[in-house]
Amino acid sequence: MIAVTMWQRKGKRNRESKISVTIILTILVGFSLAFVAALYYFGFLGAFSILGVAYESPKHLAVFVGVYLVLSIFGELFAKALYYILTKKHKTQTLYEFMIAFSLNFSMNWIAISIVNGLYEPVHLVWYTEIVVTAFIALTEVTLDHEKKKRRRNRGT
Repeated sequence: MIAVTMWQRKGKRNRESKISVTIILTILVGFSLAFVAALYYFGFLGAFSILGVAYESPKHLAVFVGVYLVLSIFGELFAKALYYILTKKHKTQTLYEFMIAFSLNFSMNWIAISIVNGLYEPVHLVWYTEIVVTAFIALTEVTLDHEKKKRRRNRGT
């Protein structure tokens, strides 16, 4: 009888710890996603103010950025897979690989921004603004993904 109650307490404690770990991880993932969304929101806000893009309200800009982020996740996965197929590498190391990665990211981001721009009317971008914003996003993504070759110093030779 005592062994059964001890096992029930242990099982209850295990379940409680699993629930608390799940809640903590969910909160951390939620904050991470919110941070990335805020970075993109304020990035688009700054770029749109510099480029003179008009939008109806900050809420409409938030919807624009949210839909863009959802579409760009799929585009990013496709671009990464295609990049890996073309170069057989995960990180860019040469100028050629950098240009392939930039071209793929540029294409996928331009498609995502064009789709959102075409379907969501409160935010309207002209084609050259799409290109500038897309080029900036692609350049940032590829630069952050770039792996520099480490130079080995020959000691004693």
